[in-house]
Amino acid sequence: EAIARSTEACLALPVPMVATIVGEGGSGGAVALASAERVLMLEHAVYSVISPEGCASILWRTAEKASDAAEAMKVTAQHLIKLGVIDRIVGEPSGGAHRDPAAAARALVAVIGEELDNLAGKDPAELRRQREERFLRIGSL
Repeated sequence: EAIARSTEACLALPVPMVATIVGEGGSGGAVALASAERVLMLEHAVYSVISPEGCASILWRTAEKASDAAEAMKVTAQHLIKLGVIDRIVGEPSGGAHRDPAAAARALVAVIGEELDNLAGKDPAELRRQREERFLRIGSL
């Protein structure tokens, strides 16, 4: 119920919403993030509604098949942009965001700013319509 209420609240916001996946998003809360007008993702992050270990445990009754589950789930930024789940991949510093958090933060600030500038001044009803259409398109590609 909490996930449904969060998603409903996000879809109804009268202001622009930009969600960013910066590490590992592997729970039902990921659904609410998908309701933003723009969903950004660091290039080495992963994003899904269940962890690969959890998925493997359900499908094969063992977490040892987590790598098989991860491949089937398409949890990487490169897969998810092709599937239309995310809108933009944000590059990370060499070696990953954890190697240079300040550089990673600067990259995110710049991209979030661009996305918010693109959404600025839109009518709240138009924002909600775009957000809902985007959310409903997920999985239809």
